[in-house]
Amino acid sequence: MARTIEFFYGIGSRYSYLASTQMEQLARDTGATVRWRPLYSRVLMERRGMDPFKGAPASGQYETAYRTRDVTRWANYYRIPFHDPDWDALDWQRFALAAVAADRLGGVVSFTKNLYDAVFGAGVAPKTDAKLARIADSSGLEGREFLRAIDDAETQRGHDRNIANALAAGVFGVPSFVIEGELFWGNDRLILLRHHLGAPA
Repeated sequence: MARTIEFFYGIGSRYSYLASTQMEQLARDTGATVRWRPLYSRVLMERRGMDPFKGAPASGQYETAYRTRDVTRWANYYRIPFHDPDWDALDWQRFALAAVAADRLGGVVSFTKNLYDAVFGAGVAPKTDAKLARIADSSGLEGREFLRAIDDAETQRGHDRNIANALAAGVFGVPSFVIEGELFWGNDRLILLRHHLGAPA
């Protein structure tokens, strides 16, 4: 039986973007199945009662300028594009619900990859529902049905379930990977996850 990795991620997380680009190769190398679990990380942190992004940075690693340099280095290492988005102009919670809606419609992986490509890859993040619908269309979903699903109560419940499952597994940030009760947090822990799965680094 294939082992399953629960991949908890946020659209507004640069490190989740990095990790997402490695999931396909990880699955090929390990034979594991990756289950993509989108969530809005601010809700996750609020429900844990710990948010390192509130107030002054808790340490240098949370300073915006350092994180941008760090992610740029990782993107260069992975040979993928990276653009810092206009953070304050984007509705990150809606993006999370959009990914959950895509999951309900059977297209979470393709939609997430295409949304990440727009937000962090090309630097042309969607600022309207019409542009979100176009990303859904390009992901094999039907744009109008997709937009209805974003606002459907079941999508909110699906998001709440992802948050609850993440908390139950001990997840405190994204990206996180849970397999057989083991939690690995952060893009830089992928090497340890690969080791755990018996795959070469």
